Amino acid sequence: MRVTKKSGRSITKRVHSCLFLSLFILEIFSSSATANQSILVPAEFEIQADQKAPAPSQPTVSQEKPTFQLTIISDGTLCPIEDQNCADRNIWWKNFALLASDGHTLYLTSIPFTNVERSKKHFQASIKDADKILRRDPEFDTEGEIIGERALGSFPAAKDTKPPWGVPHYRLFWTWGKNYWEIGGEHLEDVLALESRLKDEGINAVWTWHKPYVR
Repeated sequence: MRVTKKSGRSITKRVHSCLFLSLFILEIFSSSATANQSILVPAEFEIQADQKAPAPSQPTVSQEKPTFQLTIISDGTLCPIEDQNCADRNIWWKNFALLASDGHTLYLTSIPFTNVERSKKHFQASIKDADKILRRDPEFDTEGEIIGERALGSFPAAKDTKPPWGVPHYRLFWTWGKNYWEIGGEHLEDVLALESRLKDEGINAVWTWHKPYVR
């Protein structure tokens, strides 16, 4: 009986020793894994820190505003050649041919009608001739009163004529009381640039755009 008890106590001690050793080994592995994690986390932040920030975008260079040179001035009456005694025989139009700095030709036309109704009628005729009206707004004077109307449209090519009327083109036209004005050209950007220039300097500035005479 004593031998049996002694043997049982020996086995119990061995079991306790194995359990203690197993727990000790698990604690070592757990500590090792935690240590590895603490090392790996900063490494991830180091990789992110090494990534280069995107280079700032370069500012776009602003293009210079186009300039215009007055090349030809022409005039005439609204009456057709075959009927010089028509109702518009006393209405003289004036046309300014302008050469833009990009090499394109534009035309600025002025028609001083005798009354507002006649000017409006011509404006409506231009609206009707357009393929598409791109813009249409009232025209205001310096006091904020409506003095006319302004429209921008694309127009079809006219038969048996030279550019710009012989090809699809653009016209910006407006009324100022009894006066009718029109800008025509093949390229929309030229028409808009000329509109902006005339708004800044005034219509009469076109007379100063001629090439200086050199002897």
